[in-house]
Amino acid sequence: MSQTLPISLCMIVKNEELFLDISLKGVCSFLRLDDMVVVDTGSTDRTKEVARKYGARVVDFKWCDDFSAARNFAASKAKHDWILVLDADEEVTGSSNEGFEGLFTNTQTVGLIEVFDLVEKLKGRATRVYNRNYYSYKGNIHEQLRSLNEEPVLLTTNVGISTVHHGYLPEHNKVMGKLERNAQMLEKELQQKPDDPYLLYQLGKSYFCNNRDLTKACEYFERVLSAGVDINIGYSYNLVECYGYALINTGQYEKALKLRETFAPVYDDNIQFRFLSAHIYQNNGFFQEAVESYESCIGVETFDEKGINSFLSYYNIGVILECVGMIEDAIVMYKNCGDYEPAKQRLADLAKG
Repeated sequence: MSQTLPISLCMIVKNEELFLDISLKGVCSFLRLDDMVVVDTGSTDRTKEVARKYGARVVDFKWCDDFSAARNFAASKAKHDWILVLDADEEVTGSSNEGFEGLFTNTQTVGLIEVFDLVEKLKGRATRVYNRNYYSYKGNIHEQLRSLNEEPVLLTTNVGISTVHHGYLPEHNKVMGKLERNAQMLEKELQQKPDDPYLLYQLGKSYFCNNRDLTKACEYFERVLSAGVDINIGYSYNLVECYGYALINTGQYEKALKLRETFAPVYDDNIQFRFLSAHIYQNNGFFQEAVESYESCIGVETFDEKGINSFLSYYNIGVILECVGMIEDAIVMYKNCGDYEPAKQRLADLAKG
């Protein structure tokens, strides 16, 4: 990107020296910005030093259990009206000029960036570039952009920024603390809005992440669905998928099957839903339906990078075939998995007789 963008990067951080170094290095490698604001909420490590190393302005903010307040404070300190929001554990991995022209001509338009989550191995888009004269953040946690007159974001455009989200990988020591903090903040906000579907969904996610408490996750997901979920809401599919896997992993197979039947008319063209459906069929003993669902995933182009369109589907078909005594066919499926270690192990075990 040759021209300096009239955008201010705004981040809120606390004790993020490792991630922040990676994040700001990515920003400086792929984006030409002349303003970076890092709002620190009480770091005791080298976070501030790292931020200044990359030319960011560091501003202190007293933490008040309100992410929106911190984000809006950061935007108020920016040089430009257009704001790019990144978290310290997000790394910019690429950028192009796509979309910026259309973005800057309308203050009501919000820019989407691509986010690849290293935990879920999924790509998605998030609203991260906005004009502070029209939008601000609302909500204490899992904050969302709203217009200054409280309307949701309606106009979006892809701005061509790609990122990787490192945050909730289980090997990072602070993960459980973050998840517990998030749950406490969500519970507090839920007291004020006990039937808010988004808060219930995010609470479910906080317990679902890294299998922290799948039983509680199911409870919160079920509360959202029992109140009726709008399938046009951005998080609706993720809600269904997370609930489905939580049900499977807690042994609630019949509930999972009912969930599949309810949402199949809506999501059956989604490869991720078909893969989930195959798991549900498999755990309910419907092996033919499971194999057909896995087969429908193979070779399909997808943003999903977990292997559901290749080795994972082949492997699960192999497991089913082995269970019903079709060993030779199972071996073919395992061989289709390439270097996938569980498949290699099954081949080794079968070779021993």
